[in-house]
Amino acid sequence: MTRREEIIGLLSQKAESAFQLANLFKVDIGEILEDLEHIAKSVKPRKLKQIPANCRHCGFVFKERSKIKKPGRCPRCRSERIQAQLFRVE
Repeated sequence: MTRREEIIGLLSQKAESAFQLANLFKVDIGEILEDLEHIAKSVKPRKLKQIPANCRHCGFVFKERSKIKKPGRCPRCRSERIQAQLFRVE
């Protein structure tokens, strides 16, 4: 079973962040981000859902963000305390 197949199986059961997946598979975050981009295109008819990132300081939710990478800072308060988005296959 490939790493991408394992990620799909894991994300079918529960939501995980890219950082959690990188730690679980002991690979660089960049590789996981590439895997997630590929999974988003190849998992049809199911979908890779994103639970949006949010600011831990002011609570701003990054609803309209389509990028898989975690945002750098909050546009409202400029805080860098961002909780990463979670991914789930549904």
